[in-house]
Amino acid sequence: MGEGDSAAFLSSPLATAAAGLFGALWGSFFNVCIDRVPRGESVIRPGSRCENCGTPVRAADNLPILSYLFLRGRCRSCRAPFSARHPLVELIAALLAAAIWWRFVANDPTEANGIRVARFALYFAFSGVLVVLSFIDLATQLLPDVITLPAIPILFLAAFGAHAAGWTERLIGAAAGYLFFRIIADFYYYVLKREGLGLGDGKLLAAIGAVLGWRALPFVVFVGAFTGALISLPIALLTRRRQRGTATREPLRRLQVPFGPFLALAALAYLLIGPELLQRWLGLS
Repeated sequence: MGEGDSAAFLSSPLATAAAGLFGALWGSFFNVCIDRVPRGESVIRPGSRCENCGTPVRAADNLPILSYLFLRGRCRSCRAPFSARHPLVELIAALLAAAIWWRFVANDPTEANGIRVARFALYFAFSGVLVVLSFIDLATQLLPDVITLPAIPILFLAAFGAHAAGWTERLIGAAAGYLFFRIIADFYYYVLKREGLGLGDGKLLAAIGAVLGWRALPFVVFVGAFTGALISLPIALLTRRRQRGTATREPLRRLQVPFGPFLALAALAYLLIGPELLQRWLGLS
């Protein structure tokens, strides 16, 4: 296959569909990370197994999305239900992979084939980190250092081979992303004498800046804060209303809404459509 034929295939709908299938397969591994990393377990061994009865999952029952539908969301051996999060993560990974391929490979025929594929690999790995961290944060209100700290240098270095944002923009982005949250956290702790935003959010924003560069940070922080407020404020109001309506005076447990998933969502939005939106609406690049 010649260079021209390869370029034509990379831009074809079939290649985009193959990227989606690739993403779904990786989505299964993302689920393993989401389950095991908070517990400090290996993400490699043992293989996938039912958490209720311990029976290993057959290869035929480990097909992304489809196996969950065929088995009606239950273990073949003990019929214990599986979490609906598993097919959801696999579907999200498939859609992200297809969208990233379509955006950076299929619609960028002027770039060399190797650079296009490298860019897909970088941005899909970046998206996978965001997905895993988001679901862990939703479940535990934690962003594990075992993921965030290695992700910063690894993604920063990987971006050199993908012709992404310039290295100085990404270096500044990584530093500024962490310092932004560090300053806020220190202000809450030393001035207001209470806990504020966690430093895990700062490490996540540093990883985002290490890939997208410092120009993405205002967009990510603003959109993340705006969408977070849209979700958090109604929950806070509902919790307060329920507390006033209770017969006892015992306060209801406050529902914590982590900020990490909103930062991740904003970063993905910037990756796929952010620069175009800034250019068209605000005249910025």
